[in-house]
Amino acid sequence: MASIFRYVLLVVGGFTAGLVLAAPSVDTYPLADGLLPGPVFTSDVAAAAAGGLAALAVATAIRRRVLATALVGAMVVAVVALPGGWRFDMYVATIGAGLLLGALVVLGTGKLHAALAGAVVAGLLTAEPLAQFRELDSAPQRYASYLAASVQPVNAVWLSLAIVTAVAAGVVALTARNDTAPVARARGREVAVGIGVPILGVGLYWSFHHALFSLDDLGEGRWLWGLVAVPVLIAAALWLRRRTGAVLLAATAVVVAVGGTVLWSPAAWPALLIGPVLVAVGVWLGRRRPMPLVGVGLLALVAASGIFDRPPWDNVNFAATILVVPFAAAYTIIASLPSTAPVTATSLALPAVLALPLLAQFGWTAYTPLTDDPAGWSPSAWTWTSVGASTAAILACGAAMVWLRHRGTSEDIGT
Repeated sequence: MASIFRYVLLVVGGFTAGLVLAAPSVDTYPLADGLLPGPVFTSDVAAAAAGGLAALAVATAIRRRVLATALVGAMVVAVVALPGGWRFDMYVATIGAGLLLGALVVLGTGKLHAALAGAVVAGLLTAEPLAQFRELDSAPQRYASYLAASVQPVNAVWLSLAIVTAVAAGVVALTARNDTAPVARARGREVAVGIGVPILGVGLYWSFHHALFSLDDLGEGRWLWGLVAVPVLIAAALWLRRRTGAVLLAATAVVVAVGGTVLWSPAAWPALLIGPVLVAVGVWLGRRRPMPLVGVGLLALVAASGIFDRPPWDNVNFAATILVVPFAAAYTIIASLPSTAPVTATSLALPAVLALPLLAQFGWTAYTPLTDDPAGWSPSAWTWTSVGASTAAILACGAAMVWLRHRGTSEDIGT
């Protein structure tokens, strides 16, 4: 019985953590009031960075009272899900989700670790479609985006998931002999990478926001600095000992393939189940046939499908994003496990911390061309450049995985 509730705790809790980290400002009040400098620190990226740091702290330092930490994280998310809101409560939500994620990473081992990672991936990829569905389903629809936080309804999804997670954590705590998890002590490199990733995410978001709002009225801009994240994360993964950085490379490939977040609006709630079902298939196959390079290849194909950016061929990219990304993301990350608790927590939070486009073109001429382009397949120079850079970045992650495998094998032989 205890093992069943532990499994429920890891799956439901992981899904909850991913859901909150990826879209923390749903039904919250993220407006600035002078406590923090500028709109960057009122963004979902900054809130997710706080959650990522909380997850790192728990995965690094907590060995006793792990279930109690998970219970506290679930209760914090439940409080934010209640009706009403206050300024910066999205930080409260992400910190609660971070506490939950870090505790579950420490608790999960073996098959449970794979289930946890898959649940987090499912939450990350379902967050934005769920937010779109809740907004479109609210009434009156045309004014839903302008409701004050104080009159927003209860976030039933967050609340239900948090309650189930809290109950499961409580039952496991009562039935388990102790609340201690035997996990190896974290290394300094793992902590440094875990701290550096949220800083990188906030810094890139600041650069993107500055570029976006510094244009002239008639200007067109392109932002390329997001690609800096790829070599930085590859270097960080190679810096970690043995093969522990492989899961960080897998998460980086997912971030590049998705290009921020998966944006689509389901017309009916059953469509929201597509992603979790495909993630479950990816988790199952990743456990049975772990070949992370196959997952990287699928993610590279998804990125390459971005070359079809005009109707009717743009449906190819849409289908790849909806149907291939969930499976490939889960499969690649699961096939790259196991790793240490701090690296796993950092990697699972990475898609939320870097939820911004790594390459972007903006300005009114980017969306309203001066010449009429016919429908069909005729990519622009920018499309070729951005798609080529994204695909190459994912392939670079795959090459780094090959090097990690070779280095790990050499070290194993040496010992």
